Amino acid sequence: MRRPRRNRPVVYALYANAGLLLVILMVLLKGGGSSGLLPSAFAAPLSPQPIAGGANLYIMPAQFSPQTWGCYVMDIDAQTLCAYRYFPSATGDALRLVAARKIAYDRKLANFNSDNPSWNVVKQWVEQANEPVRGTDRAPNPDKSTTEKSTTDLHQ
Repeated sequence: MRRPRRNRPVVYALYANAGLLLVILMVLLKGGGSSGLLPSAFAAPLSPQPIAGGANLYIMPAQFSPQTWGCYVMDIDAQTLCAYRYFPSATGDALRLVAARKIAYDRKLANFNSDNPSWNVVKQWVEQANEPVRGTDRAPNPDKSTTEKSTTDLHQ
């Protein structure tokens, strides 16, 4: 005896649902900043440059000028930073060392080449902003509006 096929639309709906869930899973597993289904906005900020490293040696791409490219290499153990520039040519491309610096002492500087405004001036600005208003015993509370009265003011 043959079985009636009354649930055929339900079976098709379940297969369609499973297929849709599979597509959503693939999109989620793809990852990245863009899903690939919608184009990125033209004014969207660029993603940060990738940095690769391991064994305390890190490399990062660099753009020295609009038409000049290269990379930075940082050695954590030796505490050095090197800059390499890419020189394309007809005879063969070259990657040349253009600068190298030991950064161990640079990291210990507190105020170098930062004259306007200096950190002392910024510190004074912050201290002045945190001073109480003249004629009051305490600084105004920015959480309370001027028209709102506290319960202590009402009982006096």
